[in-house]
Amino acid sequence: MNGFSEYYTSDAYKPVRRYVAKKIVKAALVSAAVEAVFLGIGIFWSLHTGFGAGWLAIPLMGVVGLSGVKFSGLLALVADRPCEGTIIEIKESTEDKTNTVYGQMINFDQKVTKLSIYVQKTNGDVRLFETKFDKTPHDYYKTGDEVRHYRGLQLFEKKDKSKDEKIICQVCESYVSIDEDNCPFCKYKLLKSDIPEE
Repeated sequence: MNGFSEYYTSDAYKPVRRYVAKKIVKAALVSAAVEAVFLGIGIFWSLHTGFGAGWLAIPLMGVVGLSGVKFSGLLALVADRPCEGTIIEIKESTEDKTNTVYGQMINFDQKVTKLSIYVQKTNGDVRLFETKFDKTPHDYYKTGDEVRHYRGLQLFEKKDKSKDEKIICQVCESYVSIDEDNCPFCKYKLLKSDIPEE
């Protein structure tokens, strides 16, 4: 299985493209709601307090409200750009995963692998991708792999999957059999070059 999927042109991937569009819209709505809340606080402050120059609270809260762009993930989605290139370096680190149960922090000795993957794009620039996996070790990506990243998806698609027995779902990052057409967890189409048109 060699070659990239027809992600942008195939009807098989319309649900995935709609998922990305909905994620962007949701992030924009959350950002707008956060901004509106902080502006409302600024307006209330300026109208109902006796402090001098209370009107300054409006622009101040407006600026603070811009944090919603980062909080919602909209900033990352807007800055995200599709790209194609070759993996030139992979750095791996492991940390303990701590969960909160009944209000208490409990360490279940679960290891999380953090991958820092450096991709050299076709124009020579290098782009860093970072992600975490609950399973360790994780060796799906290797130095020298040709990859393609799509806006709004988690990681990137490998061009040559001919030697792979498993594939990463770009929507939920599940690691599933390459014989699957749809991710058994999130149900979206897996990015593969041989998915038939529906």
